[in-house]
Amino acid sequence: MLKRLIQAFATPTNQVESPAAERIPLAAAVLLLEVANTDGEFHPDEQALLGELLKEHFAVSQESLDGLLKLAEETRHSSRDLHQFTREINKGFTQVEKERIIEALWQLVYVDGRLDCYEDALMRQLGSLIGLSHRQLIEAKLRVTRS
Repeated sequence: MLKRLIQAFATPTNQVESPAAERIPLAAAVLLLEVANTDGEFHPDEQALLGELLKEHFAVSQESLDGLLKLAEETRHSSRDLHQFTREINKGFTQVEKERIIEALWQLVYVDGRLDCYEDALMRQLGSLIGLSHRQLIEAKLRVTRS
């Protein structure tokens, strides 16, 4: 499976793309890692929650979690922007599912108990890239902070 995930983002545009079921978990893992690292620190609480979010929202098995995270970190470092990853989320999820994903990202932001200005800016960008209104973004944030 990991070989196919690697090929999924390395495939030239004239070749057949990998199924969304393979591309979406990698895209999600990259976005989650980006959020977790935005404030310059990757806390153990963030790492633990990140794995749980991938399993819960993207059906990643425990057995493939470490490999996916390693691949996602490599992919994150070699990419230039987040558009290729948010595009996969946009293709594969409904509006309601996108709101749940943003909520999961907010959970990751707040797991360390604070909101960094860079995290806030990234969340606004991600909300926009996956087609959520400012209101939807804030409502997801409030659901996380109130619980």
